[in-house]
Amino acid sequence: MKKSSLSENQLSAFSLYVGSILSGISFLIQLLLSSPPNKGEHIFTYYANQILLNSNVSMLSALFSFFGSIAIAFGIFSLNQFIQKKSINPLMNLSVFLFVISSIGFVISRAHDLLIIWGSPSEFSNNMMVEFALIFSFGLFYWLGIAGIAYCLKENEFLNNNFLLALSIASIFNFLLIIYTIFNVDPYDGSTLVPLYTGFTIGNILVIFFCFLSAKKLINS
Repeated sequence: MKKSSLSENQLSAFSLYVGSILSGISFLIQLLLSSPPNKGEHIFTYYANQILLNSNVSMLSALFSFFGSIAIAFGIFSLNQFIQKKSINPLMNLSVFLFVISSIGFVISRAHDLLIIWGSPSEFSNNMMVEFALIFSFGLFYWLGIAGIAYCLKENEFLNNNFLLALSIASIFNFLLIIYTIFNVDPYDGSTLVPLYTGFTIGNILVIFFCFLSAKKLINS
C-alpha cells in the first residue's frame, strides 16, 4: 500500500490554516456589515433585517463559517492526538471534546441565517432569537473548551506561555460574559450586547492567531 505523502501533522496544520482564514473572512464580513441598533429597536428584528438586506453576502459569510468551523475543529482534534502521544492529559481531552461539540453547534446556529433569508418574513425575528440562543448555549462550552486547551498547552509549553495565558483568561472572561448577558440582555436595548460583542471580537482574534501559531508549530514538529 502506497503511503500518503501528507503527514498527520501537515494535514492538521493545513486544516488550522484554512479554517482560520475562512473563519477570519466570515468574522470580518460580520464586523463590516453589522452596526449596533438604535435604543428602543428590537435587536433580533434589526439583525435579521441586516441579514436580509445583505442576503448574498450573508450566505457567503455563513458558508465560510461552516467550512472554517469544521476545519478548525478537525485541526484541534488532531492537535490533541499529537499532544496525547507525548503525555496523557484528561483535561485536554475534555476541553477538545467541548470545543468540537460547540463548533458543530455554531454551524447549526449560523444555518439560521439561511432560514432567515429563505423563510417567511413573519418568522425571521424568531429565527434570529433561536440563532442567538444557540450561540449563547454552545458559546459557553466553546470558550470553556478553549480556556482548557490553552491552559493544557501552556503546561506543555507548546506555544508562548504569555499568549496562551492571555487566551485562557479571555476565554474565561467570555464564558462569564455570556452568563451575564443571558440574565441582563434587553431585547430593545442594543447596548446590553456591547460587552459580549467586544469580548467575542477580542477572543476571536486571539483564536485566529492561536490557530496560525499552532499550525506553524505542527509543521515544524
